[in-house]
Amino acid sequence: MIAIPAIDIIDNQIVRLFQGDYQQQTNYSLKPLEYAREIAANGLDYLHLVDLSGAKVGQIVHRELLAEIVSKTTLKVDFGGGVKTNKDVKKLLQLGANQVVIGSLCVKEPETVVSWIKEFGINQFILALDTDGTNLKINGWQDEAGITLEANMKYFEQFDELTILTTDIRKDGTGNGPSTNLYKELIQKFPNQRWIASGGVESLSDLEELREAGCYGCVIGKALLDGKITLKELKDFNDASI
Repeated sequence: MIAIPAIDIIDNQIVRLFQGDYQQQTNYSLKPLEYAREIAANGLDYLHLVDLSGAKVGQIVHRELLAEIVSKTTLKVDFGGGVKTNKDVKKLLQLGANQVVIGSLCVKEPETVVSWIKEFGINQFILALDTDGTNLKINGWQDEAGITLEANMKYFEQFDELTILTTDIRKDGTGNGPSTNLYKELIQKFPNQRWIASGGVESLSDLEELREAGCYGCVIGKALLDGKITLKELKDFNDASI
């Protein structure tokens, strides 16, 4: 399992939201590029970069930050938030994104996302299917999608080894531990996909639990920013997972 540091951005500032609520925002003094360089300096390879401003307004806002991090670090960066068009995907890949994260459009226009996977290749994408435990949430988790994750998967289960990041919004930013049972169920129902966990992780034991559950990866944000897990510990965890 790959443990992946995450940086969430609003107005070029690192933030964390509590359960996806834009009204419950914690700001961090770290500069995004400085933090990305620190992540790379600790030997980590990947970064999950989330444009929360873009997710909220429905168009990419922080593409320049992506380009800066890609050009000034060795990190392989996946980028999501506000991706709506074929042109957006092309531009992000041109800027050096390792993968493009597609969220709301997977629900609103699944056929479009399927066509992109076929055009650009399965390894160019991560699907972000985020749940409140019942239905998927879209538009920066502001709106109910009115469909379950399992029902939405009918469009995508045709693709083997498609990477899917699922956040349990009830856990995000809480530090109350991950929804391990949710990931076990998803892995059992859809064993041909690569499932990335997100939300609630606060300790190395949480990571070990998710690895044992069979997760392909796990995104960690708040626990790193608050010092509950260090970047060195994350690097050592990844080395031990190889």
